[in-house]
Amino acid sequence: MDPERFTTPLIKICGLTDVREAAFLNAAGADYAGFVFYPPSKRYVTLENAREIASGLTDRIKRVAVLVSPSASDIDKIQESGFIDIIQIHKELSTEVLKISKLPVWRALNLSSLSGSGETDRPVISALSLLPEEYRHKIEAVLVDAPDFGSGKTFDWGEGRIAGADEQISPESGGTEGKGVSFILAGGLNAGNVAEGIRLFKPDIVDVSSGVEGEHGKDEKLINEFVKAARNTAAGKGI
Repeated sequence: MDPERFTTPLIKICGLTDVREAAFLNAAGADYAGFVFYPPSKRYVTLENAREIASGLTDRIKRVAVLVSPSASDIDKIQESGFIDIIQIHKELSTEVLKISKLPVWRALNLSSLSGSGETDRPVISALSLLPEEYRHKIEAVLVDAPDFGSGKTFDWGEGRIAGADEQISPESGGTEGKGVSFILAGGLNAGNVAEGIRLFKPDIVDVSSGVEGEHGKDEKLINEFVKAARNTAAGKGI
């Protein structure tokens, strides 16, 4: 990758559950706020809860709906709500869901161990190639996460086995019909390891949840430390 093309990644804080957390994101300068619409998650919120929290966010922060194997009905409800900007989908992504999606889609991949496993070195481009060709343009980004999303654990970073994933999904790769797709790094990130994650994987966006949580949900101090650590990763230096 040309180091001149790399810039400090944007930041997503995921799993907001309380209205006070919106102020934390505003003050820290986050770029995305994630709302988990998956009942088994401890960070689950209803659409009404999410709307209330989102009303406290500045306009510059985009709202991301996090869904697991959603139905077409789930997508309709999200889109009809009017306050969500992006749909992030884990596990099953049906053709019907992709077909009716009017909002940009982030495709989440939950990986186990890539280091020394013999698996493909190009999981991102492989995932995109499995989607119906006529709807691939709806995928705005691919998010790489740990096996159990929300677990606070990283997948096996190894020696950066998927480093250069940004190149796999760039226009030059030919894998997305000339359209660049953003690469998002998630899974176990925190203020102590985000700089290393950026160095290894050169993501367009870094996504954190448990790494900025205290005893009572999102912690303002931890959010500020994470944002500072990510922002201080100078563009093209030490990468």
